[in-house]
Amino acid sequence: MSIPAPLIGLSSGSAPALGAAELAALTLRLGGTVVDVRAGKGHAWEDTGGLDAMRAAGADVCFVGVSTVLGDAAHPPADCAALPWLEQGLPVKVFAADGCTAPGRIDLTLAQIGALAERTGDPGLVLVETHQGYAPVGELAELCRQAGTAVLLDTLGLARIAPDPLSAAGLLAPWTTHAQVKGFTRGEASTSRHLPLAAPSAMPTRPLLSAVGALRTVTVESRAPSLPEDTALLRQWFAPDREPAETGLTADPVPEEEISHETRRHQ
Repeated sequence: MSIPAPLIGLSSGSAPALGAAELAALTLRLGGTVVDVRAGKGHAWEDTGGLDAMRAAGADVCFVGVSTVLGDAAHPPADCAALPWLEQGLPVKVFAADGCTAPGRIDLTLAQIGALAERTGDPGLVLVETHQGYAPVGELAELCRQAGTAVLLDTLGLARIAPDPLSAAGLLAPWTTHAQVKGFTRGEASTSRHLPLAAPSAMPTRPLLSAVGALRTVTVESRAPSLPEDTALLRQWFAPDREPAETGLTADPVPEEEISHETRRHQ
């Protein structure tokens, strides 16, 4: 039985020095169609036309990441409601504090989600990232059950908060709609630098994504100098109507010149 293929693309975190139109152009040259962006981190897309410029250049924006932490009083609902770049129908990616569903904090957490959902149009468009230092896997699942939020599965982030990331991916599968990927050393997630997805020492990424099932988008968010290879590998894995068992381990080469010198310099 085939599953719908997710849209493939890049994160602004992979090329923070590229302007909005340049990031879109790089994504399209590598065969992708979508871009995820991080706001408030000094990435060049914000000062070079923003979301409109990326869309005008031909790329879709799949979500905007912000610094909001659910369950943290430093991010009150009023601030959530006033965040830039949020739009109706566009997912927003946030973090969730460890303990965000505790009795003394759940009211704040739900109010924050409500404020964000007013901007996006639905709590299911509030994506909570798997990330070290924040809520553990079980609490992320409980948050989604209570609040109707979704999960952004960051593969390295998941491996850093779960001893068994494959089982954790399966636990979060009912709520996971988007994924960010990068290669990292098998068994050394807490200290690993970013690696190409196909590096011999890298933890296999495809089984993690398979454990989730259907995804809307998968983006490469990596400082490894392998964006063409990583994007090509994702495109191979997720060719339209590919059977889930057909994972593949290699990718067709993409010319080195597909990544600009400026992009590599800042990875």
